[in-house]
Amino acid sequence: MGNKVAPALALLAVAIIVSACGGTQGAGLGTTGSTGLRTPIANHRHTDPHKSCDAQGINSTQMGTGACTESGVQYVVANYGGVVDLRTLAVAIVGVSVAPADEGRGGRRAMPQREAFLRVTLQVQNRDKVAHHFGFGQTMLGIGADDYLESVGVERNVHAESIAAVNGGMIGPGETLRGDVLFDITEADYQQLQRVGRFFIWNFGDRASPRLSRGTGQVGQIRLYAVERA
Repeated sequence: MGNKVAPALALLAVAIIVSACGGTQGAGLGTTGSTGLRTPIANHRHTDPHKSCDAQGINSTQMGTGACTESGVQYVVANYGGVVDLRTLAVAIVGVSVAPADEGRGGRRAMPQREAFLRVTLQVQNRDKVAHHFGFGQTMLGIGADDYLESVGVERNVHAESIAAVNGGMIGPGETLRGDVLFDITEADYQQLQRVGRFFIWNFGDRASPRLSRGTGQVGQIRLYAVERA
């Protein structure tokens, strides 16, 4: 990475922290901070998972949240600072940061193939009646028209705080687990997070895929460009 890139990313990381505002929602899942500046429409309203997203105002214009269906895919949408409740899990983002490299287990160091690692810290609660393992590759980052899968190799072999590695990724019924997922991105990607960034997560046992189509199942989405209203 060039010498000018790391300072620029550091300044962008500070900008996210400075623009943060607190919020807490959901049983057992606390959240702090926000990467977004838009104000969504009133939340805490009933939504129908079988009705279209646009019909319920769950889109990038009206900024509604809740459950809806689009092109045969059932989404559960929240804003940064909120909680997504899927069938088997509830999740909140509790932090977002960026670094030009990742250092972890046994002094190992990993360099990104692009320009930086985006670190998204999650708090996940098991809503099921049985224990589940949070898997590597269960989440995805969307920036505009581009989708990024996790940097699973770095999560497995270097990053000690990977959520799929903390406690072996095991979460008992009703329990919560906190840890990170990593994405390899460019500086330009990071600059776009507060404008068009979205975070996607799948239920336990499912794996993230950029090909969302009928039969995909339930997918959670957290907008990184909007603040959850209390």
